[in-house]
Amino acid sequence: MQTLVYDTAAIFNFGHRDDLALLLQKLAKAHTLLTTPTVVGEITDPHRAAFYKKFLADYFGVKAASVVPFDTGTLAGLAQTLDPGEISVLMLAKELEATAVLDEKPARREAKRLAVKFTGTLGLLHLALKRKWMKDPECLACVLHLCASDFRIRRPEPHHTFAEYIGTIE
Repeated sequence: MQTLVYDTAAIFNFGHRDDLALLLQKLAKAHTLLTTPTVVGEITDPHRAAFYKKFLADYFGVKAASVVPFDTGTLAGLAQTLDPGEISVLMLAKELEATAVLDEKPARREAKRLAVKFTGTLGLLHLALKRKWMKDPECLACVLHLCASDFRIRRPEPHHTFAEYIGTIE
């Protein structure tokens, strides 16, 4: 069973969007879903605190890295470009040889540089399509909903299927 380590933005994408709830349920059955105490600490909206407390308890384990897999120079460089939650996700994913779930470009760039496997919300939608957990129109509808919710991704062309759209951004 593969482990997925979620950053704050990915948790928000799955938590704020009811259309991704079924996908999260499927992911939780097929994978170990984790986040870090630092990420939990970043979820501070008092109006949604009760929702996220239950949401995290329902789907995610919370674990900190037990070792620091990067040298101090690397950590100092990461601190210049990433927030503490992203750094904690990269550290735990590296330690566990897990996949980091990151949606922010700088974090994805650093994951690649540090040889940490990663995906994002769109990658998980693509996985759902490949595993036949969701159909193409459902995935495309999720992308359009993400776009309407200020998730910074390129909007699909009107004629695109989800599979075509993913092909244009990979």
